[in-house]
Amino acid sequence: MRIFFKQSLVAFWFVWWAFAFLTDFVGGLELLGYTSTPWFDGHNYPFLQKTLEQFGATPAVDIALFIGIIAWALIAALLFLIAVATPYQNRKLWIKRVDTAFVVSIGLWLAFFLSDQTVMKFDLEENHMVQGGFQLLCYLTIHLLPD
Repeated sequence: MRIFFKQSLVAFWFVWWAFAFLTDFVGGLELLGYTSTPWFDGHNYPFLQKTLEQFGATPAVDIALFIGIIAWALIAALLFLIAVATPYQNRKLWIKRVDTAFVVSIGLWLAFFLSDQTVMKFDLEENHMVQGGFQLLCYLTIHLLPD
């Protein structure tokens, strides 16, 4: 049962990062006028743009950061998918792939923490801390909970 639980945590984070990627990707397509989807929240880019406005950021900086976030979320989702697809019976390989997925995705949380602090968006930082902290807790659970 514990092995299934660990696998479920990895599968959960694949789904979470896939949705995070899709939300921003479809939101970006919406901003470009390629789609209109009422069920996707495409407010992250305008929020990013408004936040960076106070620092005189150019649209090129806004777009580059937004594309970077989307790409990082996609990479995280793909790494979790690879970990999910790896049989647990090959424990060394499974744990290596799980470690890679968690380290890469937690890296994005760390980047968010620093960014939130830099632009003084403490309410957003609190949200990111909760989500990133929960992901770190899941990672530690996988390593500390015996099979």
